[in-house]
Order: sequence, then C-alpha cells, then structure tokens
Amino acid sequence: MKIRRILTAITGIAQGVIGGASMVLALMLYLNILEVQTVFNVPLELLPLYLLILGMFSLFSVISGLYLIREEQG
Repeated sequence: MKIRRILTAITGIAQGVIGGASMVLALMLYLNILEVQTVFNVPLELLPLYLLILGMFSLFSVISGLYLIREEQG
C-alpha cells in the first residue's frame, strides 16, 4: 500500500504542475507576453476558444491533482 500512496502523490503533484504550466501559458497568450500569439501563430478570432480550452484543462488538472494529494494524505 505504501507504493500506491507514493504513486498517487507523484501523480497528483505532476497533474498540479501541468495544470499550473497550462495556466501560465493561457495567461501568456491572453497578455501576449513574449509575443506568444505570434510564435504560436494564433488567429485573433480563435483566441477566446484557445483560452477557454486551456483554462478548463488547467482548472480540471489542478483540482484533480489536489484531490489526489489529499487522498494520499488521508
């Protein structure tokens, strides 16, 4: 059972990190920091859709990671 708890914690932390990186990317796209919109060749008409998808993915990823970490502690 100890291996399961360790793997659960590692998976939860990894999901949290991926979700946080996704949030940062969405913020960089929105604010156009470092000309990210130009680098990724994002059309301005589809920018809200990309932000919605990235935002939802990051939110669910962070929440899932937090639940996994909490399950590991309890």
